[in-house]
Amino acid sequence: MLLDTLFESRSLENPSVPLTGQNLQEILIGDGDGLRVTPEIGWRLTAVYSSIYVLASSLGQLPVAVLRKVDGQIIPGTDHPAHYLLHDAPNDWQTSYKWRETCMGHVLGWGNGYSRLVRSRRGELQAIERHLPQDTTLAKVGNRWVYSTRDDDGAPLAVAPEDMVHIRALGRDGRMGVSPIMQHAEAIGLGLAAQRYGKQFFDGGGRPTGILTPKGDLSDNAWTRLKEFWPSAVARLKRSDNKTLLVPADLDFRALTIEPEAAQFIETRKLTRSEVAALFNVPAHMINDLDRATFSNISEQAIQFVRHTMMPWVQNWEQELNRRLFTRAERAAGYYIKFNLGGLLRGTPKERGELYHFGITDGWMTRNEARLFEDFNPIDGLDEMLISVNARPISELHQAPDQLQ
Repeated sequence: MLLDTLFESRSLENPSVPLTGQNLQEILIGDGDGLRVTPEIGWRLTAVYSSIYVLASSLGQLPVAVLRKVDGQIIPGTDHPAHYLLHDAPNDWQTSYKWRETCMGHVLGWGNGYSRLVRSRRGELQAIERHLPQDTTLAKVGNRWVYSTRDDDGAPLAVAPEDMVHIRALGRDGRMGVSPIMQHAEAIGLGLAAQRYGKQFFDGGGRPTGILTPKGDLSDNAWTRLKEFWPSAVARLKRSDNKTLLVPADLDFRALTIEPEAAQFIETRKLTRSEVAALFNVPAHMINDLDRATFSNISEQAIQFVRHTMMPWVQNWEQELNRRLFTRAERAAGYYIKFNLGGLLRGTPKERGELYHFGITDGWMTRNEARLFEDFNPIDGLDEMLISVNARPISELHQAPDQLQ
């Protein structure tokens, strides 16, 4: 006879129930108590959070500068207000790193990152304020597009497109990005279901659900007493270090063993981690998936990460910032934004030493330029180019041979 009340109340994620596609669908959709994937919920999956953190922190740590090209020469554009906002603090609440990291997280989670440009009455740039993607949308009013959002006090706010920096993920209509999490909700939902499945299992002390069978017939009174006693007894067992349970009846217990499908729990989580890394185009080793990693291929994957993962995002940011931060007149005057990917490609001391050696002796880098790359102060006399022949200054080539002694 099957007892109504088992060890504890379990949902469909019962460890005794195989983790199959059908059960997963019941967990995700279910009867209203299932798991629904949203950008906020998706962040709870370790692989999703790690992938977003890798991309957001990598973008945030890149040096960014306002430059100006004048008569073929590139000079720092420190005279432009955007220099301080991008290099130091875009607003009163965030540093440049935190603003870019937060905005990149919004793009990867919700598909869109919004930052409003605050200008003075004269049109001068004063601040860059981030806005939550949940509160912001693009709407058409008459013949004009505007961004509908909210200010810091929650009041409705309409922002003209030219005053909104809008970083988009891959989208369909060209105006709005689509959340990568929602695009792949099934794969992420599988990982979340497996994660919750494991939590339910270990919350139950790793014990499978079982069947209690009386060895003899029970009277109606005994049956009622047993059903009332069992839930409270199991609750006391969970709270106590004493793992012995005394029951007022002669019962047999038969455990429901975990099915072979459920035994693939670890493999399911590994597969989900690999799929999430592929979703965000992040090398698996960067989210601590080291199953197939070696020292040699990790070094190569780091280069591929910069070329094929970070470079498209950097282009996305540079082009959006260039068209929003600067007016047409300022762009015509040569102002532009540049991210420096050198920080992600910085090699070992030996590799940097070889680069500087060849650059100096081949005549395309000065010794002071090499010192600046290592954060050393320049030294007088080291701004002159050298040539590879005995590493002599170029100016000595025009001197008489007896003057070279």
